[in-house]
Amino acid sequence: MAYCPTCGALNEEQATFCPKCGNSLSSPPAPSYTGYAQTPFDRSFKGAGPLLKAFLGFILVLLIVEVVNALSGESSFANRFGNFLNDNLLLIFLILLLAAYSGYSSRRYAKEYSVLSPLIAAIIITFVLWILANIMDLLGSSNDVNELETIATLLFSILYIIFLLVLLIGYIGVIMRADRPQPPQVIPPAASGPIYNDGAQPSQPYYPAKKLGRSSRDKVFAGVCGGMAEYLNLDPFLMRVLWVVGILVSAGTFLVAYLILAIVLPKNP
Repeated sequence: MAYCPTCGALNEEQATFCPKCGNSLSSPPAPSYTGYAQTPFDRSFKGAGPLLKAFLGFILVLLIVEVVNALSGESSFANRFGNFLNDNLLLIFLILLLAAYSGYSSRRYAKEYSVLSPLIAAIIITFVLWILANIMDLLGSSNDVNELETIATLLFSILYIIFLLVLLIGYIGVIMRADRPQPPQVIPPAASGPIYNDGAQPSQPYYPAKKLGRSSRDKVFAGVCGGMAEYLNLDPFLMRVLWVVGILVSAGTFLVAYLILAIVLPKNP
């Protein structure tokens, strides 16, 4: 026996229509929810959001340029660093744009973006290390610190190796994720009683994006490698190998970066 969801009349199990009110007793197809991990910013500005973020970041870079130029008369490093930023403003804006659209695409088109994500991540990481190498070179040459110049020269020479290593590990992660079984789709239960929404489409649920932090479950020293592996969906062992190689080929620069991340990054629950 089955009750009619509209009038509450008791009907036979095989009945398709309620004889009292005429309502269909067949179960309607469950709604399909795609559920992209979009932020409120994404939903408000859509495809223009990453462009807006890139412009905001570029304005911050211009502010840094103006501050550095104001100090250029008192510091040789500030003068040379300001010239470096001015010469690479277009490249910096393009990288900011790439990073902004990369984050948006990873939330809006997660499946399609996974093919390009290792390449984009390798480009962005290599660019950040290139900026770091230039800063160390400028600091070393401006203050006669030969050690900084040596580290900068070494970092310049291995940038392509780091790019290929990040690219390789990234695509290994993509292949490993493709072989994993997909979790079952969770569909919210239907509300009891009729729902009147004037024909409006149901809003898609919001799933907050993952946050980069130190892992509390998979850690050897501070959980930085484990947290990055969880964030990028990579094997923690591969992430640790990447960091060890980076520390060796950068003459300790990656070790300093690791310690900074261990202090700055929050601990994941």
